[in-house]
Amino acid sequence: MKSLIAILVLISSSIGNLYSQTVLEKEVLHQLNIYRKQHGLNPVKIDSTVSSIALYHVNYLLECSKVNHSVHNDKLPHDEQFDIKGFTEKNFDQRAAMAPDKNIWGEISIPFMPVKSGLSLTEIAKSIIRSFDGSPKHKEIMLTGDNPKFPDIVGISVIKRVSNIPGYDEYAVNIDFGVLAP
Repeated sequence: MKSLIAILVLISSSIGNLYSQTVLEKEVLHQLNIYRKQHGLNPVKIDSTVSSIALYHVNYLLECSKVNHSVHNDKLPHDEQFDIKGFTEKNFDQRAAMAPDKNIWGEISIPFMPVKSGLSLTEIAKSIIRSFDGSPKHKEIMLTGDNPKFPDIVGISVIKRVSNIPGYDEYAVNIDFGVLAP
């Protein structure tokens, strides 16, 4: 099973267009670009290969939650550090290496984000960006880049998960940041 997951990710990384953005992911990109514009930065562009890598990590976050592992810690919050049955765990550098023609340099993620049920996709996307803005390190990552020689790219994956909180939906989110390799 581990090798099957690795093969699927490599195929999607090679082909690139196998992973197409959901409407919510496109709205998160739109809200991220509004946020960047408010801070005097150029917009970032979605990259389907980097999005497939972001999806890989979101799936790991979801699997961790199924077995009650918390991935929040101060040491290695973006490394896949728990052995999940049927999953090939990769650290950030190993995931970044899955796109050799891109330089993936940063990642922001939320394993579970409760959002009041019934909100529009725009409000959900705004909530995601506000949540990242509330963390100094995540904010720094969202506001880094803007090199005109190498276009800034992102990979976005957002998955709605089952919520245990009445009246709320929950989302797992991962955004990888990078540039096209020179």
